[in-house]
Amino acid sequence: MSKFLGKIHYWLYNKIQLHENLIEAVTELAEKNGYDSRDLANQSYLEFGMPVSGLLENEIDYDNIHGWLQQRIISVESRLAYISAELLRNNAVEMEDIADIFYESGRDIMKKLGINEGSPQDFFNLVFDYMLEGMPCDRVNEITENSDTEIIWRTAVDLHKNYWDNINNFYYFRDSWINGFLSETGFKYTRTENGINKIGRV
Repeated sequence: MSKFLGKIHYWLYNKIQLHENLIEAVTELAEKNGYDSRDLANQSYLEFGMPVSGLLENEIDYDNIHGWLQQRIISVESRLAYISAELLRNNAVEMEDIADIFYESGRDIMKKLGINEGSPQDFFNLVFDYMLEGMPCDRVNEITENSDTEIIWRTAVDLHKNYWDNINNFYYFRDSWINGFLSETGFKYTRTENGINKIGRV
């Protein structure tokens, strides 16, 4: 990566901020349910680092742009996994509650984009403009089929297993986000247990 900030750096930082917003929404729901999540949040900061929410140009380490962004990804994914697991363990939220937060996040973003037409690959690209899949150099997704009606890809490297004790929870939540994102487009997302993913016309 360049020593100067470019579109790719803002692109990654915006994806990180989306996931920070998901953490905030999940903890706010726990608070509404009567659970004091402040100690949990503080513990997550101690273990995985503080969230960063300022302007990228004011926060980033210019001497280590790639490493700084990678650490922010590790931090936000670790905190999302840790906080979700603890809230579920303490019955502060339900699985469906978190899935609903992800679904509504995806739907709200697509509503703001105002996009409801395009090819399967267009929507694949849009999904991963928002969902984290490590750094671009990680090459996580490998497209195996691509047509006017569907795009199919395999997860070549599952980076999320590094953060989630129960990886099925992560995929349940992220599947909800993607289907919320696609809910008004005429496309649907499906994923199999062996890491095969598809966006196809409904």
